[in-house]
Amino acid sequence: MPETSASKLRLEKHKFRHRLEFALFNSLKRWGEGASAKRLRRGAYLLDLLLYHVLRICRKIVSINLELAFPELSAKERGKIARANYRWFSRFCMDVLHMDAWQGHTSQVTHFNNLQILDEALTENKGVLLVSGHFGNWEMIPSALAELGYPVSMYVGQQTNPLTNELQNNARANFGVETIDKGKKATLQMGRALAANKIIAMLIDQNDHKSDLYVNFFAKLASSSKGTAAFHLLRKSPVILVTCPYVSDKFEITFQRISFELSGEQEKDTHHISQNITAELEKVIRQYPEQYFWMHRRWRARPPEDSEKIY
Repeated sequence: MPETSASKLRLEKHKFRHRLEFALFNSLKRWGEGASAKRLRRGAYLLDLLLYHVLRICRKIVSINLELAFPELSAKERGKIARANYRWFSRFCMDVLHMDAWQGHTSQVTHFNNLQILDEALTENKGVLLVSGHFGNWEMIPSALAELGYPVSMYVGQQTNPLTNELQNNARANFGVETIDKGKKATLQMGRALAANKIIAMLIDQNDHKSDLYVNFFAKLASSSKGTAAFHLLRKSPVILVTCPYVSDKFEITFQRISFELSGEQEKDTHHISQNITAELEKVIRQYPEQYFWMHRRWRARPPEDSEKIY
């Protein structure tokens, strides 16, 4: 990692817990940057054992989510997916630590499918809303695109630790990825990025307790942000779904443009856009169910018509 990434952070102004977390994460990233493939595999194996068997992190949440998503499967079949899910997550964590080592070399580990879809969308000069979910290796997508020369701005939520948050954003910047933090200025920054014909990369599958919009996700209502729909309706920016599952030792980055039949009624169109995006993401998750972040309380917020608490 370049020395400037860490040296810009003023540690003395932050809480001891934040400084400790930063020191640990920074040390792990330095280890990950220089780790061999064999050491990364070993690290993923140990992390998997720690999370699944020792700490048993989120095992109940994963079980509940898989039962909701795949009621047609037997408990044994869902158990196999759950077990593989922790192996995927451990591999993803090791890859995040190793990301800095791929600077200038992402083309060696990625394979693009339908990249012309993105190129065609950019010719419209309205920017691109590039949407994805917590699936496969979502961190690789903007970095690999930026290294190909695409103008990428990543819309990200701030971590609770400002030090690790800045460290991660600095790592993204080293690939050429701009970041837009969620906040009061985000809407203006995103509007400017689209006006400059840039790509805004965002994840659309998190529980949004502030939203009153609900879409079907695996046949169960889940809260959804209105942001993507709002920008599409305002600026007519193309919406492209991008996914990046692990396929053997490669990252398979695939693009799919999503079109909509709009009615002219804002509320109805907002739901239609959000539902279509979610449905297409679900199709890809069903192909690789072990590579989705089932540890997240996706169905935590409940609509009035289905208010029963899930977690």
